[in-house]
Amino acid sequence: MRVLHWALCFILLVFAAAQYNDPDWYYWGPIYLIAAYWSYLAARTPERLMSWPPARYGAPVSFVLFLLGFAWLAPTIDSNWIHVEEARESFGYVICAAATALAVLDARRRVSTSDLVRSST
Repeated sequence: MRVLHWALCFILLVFAAAQYNDPDWYYWGPIYLIAAYWSYLAARTPERLMSWPPARYGAPVSFVLFLLGFAWLAPTIDSNWIHVEEARESFGYVICAAATALAVLDARRRVSTSDLVRSST
């Protein structure tokens, strides 16, 4: 799973870098960077994602905000979605939400598994 988190982190960093010529880069760049950071923490130090208060509470809050952003832009999705910027941005929210959820769930699983191993020794 660490390889998947590193891959998601890299992809999200590329998405953030691709915002350089977007008129609203100041909005979308940080969104992708936040999601990349959760993937980074899940890959590098999952225990920090579960114990450090800014990460412990920030990741679930950002997940909910990503879903709200998707719900807000979802009505723009139609059969011609590829040509509508808001529809494409809604899928960006979904990607960020999925990466964040995967990071939190996997970090929680790995931290609880390591706690079980420690307690049995």
